Amino acid sequence: MTKLRSLLKRISALFQRNQRDTELAAELESHLQFHIEDNLRAGMSPAEARRQALIKLGGLDQTKESVRARRGLPWLDSLLQDTRFALRMLRKNPAFTAVAVLTLALGIGANTAIFSVVYGTLMRALPFPNASRIVELAETYKGQTGQMSVTAIQLKRLREFATPFQALAGYTDVDFNATTGNGAAEHVRGMPISADFLRVLAEQTEAGRNFSTEEDSGDGAPVALISHALAARRFGDVSAAPGKTIFLSGTPYTVIGVMPSHLAADLDVLDGGPAWDVWIPLARVARTAGSGENISVLARMKPDATWAQLAAQTELAKADFHKEFPGDAGDSDYMAFMPLSKLVGVDVQSYLFVLLGATAFVLLIACANVSNLLLARGSARTGEVAVRLAMGASRGRLLRQLLTESMIIAVAGGALGLVMAREGITALVAAAPAQQAMGGIGLPRIHDIRVDWMILAFALATSLLCGALFGIAPALYAGKTNLNLELREGSSGTGIRRGRARLREGLIAGEFALSLVLLTGAGLMIATCAKLLNTNPGFDPHHVLTMEFWLGGTGYDTTPKMTVYFNEIERKIAALPGVQATGIVSAGLPLERGGNLPVRIAGSKQRMIYAPNYREASPGYFKAMGIQLMEGRGISPADTGDSEPVVAINQAFAKRYFPNQDAVGGHVFVAKESYEIVGVTADAKSSLNKPAVPAIFLPAAQASYGISKLFEGWFPRELVVRTASDPLALSHKVRDAVASVDSSVATGKMVTMDQMMSRSVGLQQFMMLLLNLFAGLALVLASVGIYGVISYAVSQRTREIGIRMALGAAPREVLGMILAQGSKLIIVGVICGTAAAAMLTRLLQGVIYGVTARDPIVLLLGIVVLATVSLAACLVPARRAMRVDPIVALRHE
Repeated sequence: MTKLRSLLKRISALFQRNQRDTELAAELESHLQFHIEDNLRAGMSPAEARRQALIKLGGLDQTKESVRARRGLPWLDSLLQDTRFALRMLRKNPAFTAVAVLTLALGIGANTAIFSVVYGTLMRALPFPNASRIVELAETYKGQTGQMSVTAIQLKRLREFATPFQALAGYTDVDFNATTGNGAAEHVRGMPISADFLRVLAEQTEAGRNFSTEEDSGDGAPVALISHALAARRFGDVSAAPGKTIFLSGTPYTVIGVMPSHLAADLDVLDGGPAWDVWIPLARVARTAGSGENISVLARMKPDATWAQLAAQTELAKADFHKEFPGDAGDSDYMAFMPLSKLVGVDVQSYLFVLLGATAFVLLIACANVSNLLLARGSARTGEVAVRLAMGASRGRLLRQLLTESMIIAVAGGALGLVMAREGITALVAAAPAQQAMGGIGLPRIHDIRVDWMILAFALATSLLCGALFGIAPALYAGKTNLNLELREGSSGTGIRRGRARLREGLIAGEFALSLVLLTGAGLMIATCAKLLNTNPGFDPHHVLTMEFWLGGTGYDTTPKMTVYFNEIERKIAALPGVQATGIVSAGLPLERGGNLPVRIAGSKQRMIYAPNYREASPGYFKAMGIQLMEGRGISPADTGDSEPVVAINQAFAKRYFPNQDAVGGHVFVAKESYEIVGVTADAKSSLNKPAVPAIFLPAAQASYGISKLFEGWFPRELVVRTASDPLALSHKVRDAVASVDSSVATGKMVTMDQMMSRSVGLQQFMMLLLNLFAGLALVLASVGIYGVISYAVSQRTREIGIRMALGAAPREVLGMILAQGSKLIIVGVICGTAAAAMLTRLLQGVIYGVTARDPIVLLLGIVVLATVSLAACLVPARRAMRVDPIVALRHE
């Protein structure tokens, strides 16, 4: 209690200091007068009486300082003094201050903006209560870790190993056409879930209730939970939704509850596609949609469960899976329950960490530049420092004073950088590729990218670290000032100044090395995007328009009815002016992950089951998409439900399953029915940076309605229209034509295949944009740095240059001398940068395509750009040196 009271008194002493100093001075003067009077009575002279009194008091100023130290906080007083002095010095040099603060702001702002993206997407706590206990089933296959999907049977088996779990639930993704008896149908995204799904997330319904045990098992009447947004759209009053009926793809479901409004955004940690609107019991689709490996598994660990217990149970489950499901889920290299937070954004982690490393390089370059500025300023302040040391200032006190100046510059740069970062975050979010529902790579949790206390703390910590980084070397050099040399008239302290010059040159060489690494990385991403965009996708994307539509819940509930509808749509659209071809495909467009279906190859390997991409196509699809026929024939109008079943395959299928033989004429079994292979098409890629996967194309008129309906739960059907000119100019006419056939069919987004090509490389283009931005920023900073070093060298060698010119040196020789000095720095930087680029660009191996991380052409171009810009920066001070007047130079001190 006494210590607390003492601390409070010391803190209070910081306020009303002038009044307290006045009172202290009056009190000391009173004591002094008392002692003088005592001395006078003792017979001393007035002068001697005052001297003895001062001796007894210990000196007025010393006593005042002693009292102030005991009643206040000396370290805080010292800090305030240093801060006031630093602010005065920085105000006296506004140009230096502005350049230093702006340079740091660029580096800190870039780092803060990228860190906010990394933190928001990968590190921010998940928006669920005690989210660290939520785990998801994951697998590692061929070195890649990601979410693991299981079948309904495998999910049931996993429950036998659920001892460490408080709750375990499966979920999948099925789309519906939703109607409520009034208004047009709308397409909604549905999530079949186990009843424990909400228990895993520790969430509750906003209105109504969760699924009962009977409903969770798939028995009883169909029931559904709906989103807050869907309830508001369809029923107005959210609380009135429970008990209402909603038709999902034609099946009536009773609404038993409404999900909380925040859950729609929070669930994007599971999938970055459109928000979910409907939840139904998983068991209702387990016999159809759940029959394949498409159920993801979430669980919440018990409060007392340990990670060791979880790992042990998972090993038991894995051993069981190896026995019961060989060649299936049991073949994963590694199967484990991992924290959900570690699986969010696993596809983009390498991209984001590369960007964070790039901004760290930019920040180091900025710090090196500011350190160079401080070293140059320190050379001009050697006289001031020497005088302060001569007057009794300790070197430690001086070091603290100079570091205070550095910290003020750093904090000011951090504050300005934070303002820049706020604007940068907005631009980053706008430019970032969004995560797509069907597995497209993009940034997850974009709505969680924002400035909050964590970002502020990062900016502050970065600022303080930068202050120490760029301030410590100049401060230490200032502390090495030699009083005898600096105070002697005409002395220049050449030893220390040479040390400063070597340090400045070393910093510039380091800037060059880091800049070359960034330039090389940017060049690799440019080459990657060029390779991807120039890769043959296996189809002609130009002048092609696509439109989504869904038939679920309509009257087209047989294959013949669907065929009639498809033919009518194609006839209507073919009549539009400018349309060259039209077709329909289901289970995914090119550049999308397609559906998979078990297939057997007739012949010696007939017992082997494969899972190629499966698509259903109308006769005009291949022409409309621009997919070339390589062998045999394509799908024709004669391929109807009454003709012999046929199928077309792609080249990848033919190479894998019919090696060294003609695939045309062969047979495959799809859903136990034999189909003759009548044609081989070019490989239309599902991803530009990966080889094409085997695929089969069934005529839409011969496809099983049950299979068609199954795939429509995940994929829309796509109308494909090839036009003679801009396809988007026909978008309204195409949509109207489809609506004129049947307005009850729900339609979706319309995009061109050129847009899909661009979106497929969106993450790489995002990386290229940012790495080019950071490389350009690094190049500018490095150029400014070498300009400053060479300019300073010219100013220091003015007298030498004058002597040389007076002795007959030609201006071009002076120019060569200065450029040679700059060239040495460039050469050293290039050598160090080449070695660093060879080591560090290997980190880009997972994000580049079609080019090696050590591509010599990219590295050479980076060296040429860096050397050219740097030599141009050296040229300005070099030309100034050429114009030095020898008479003026010889008088220069």
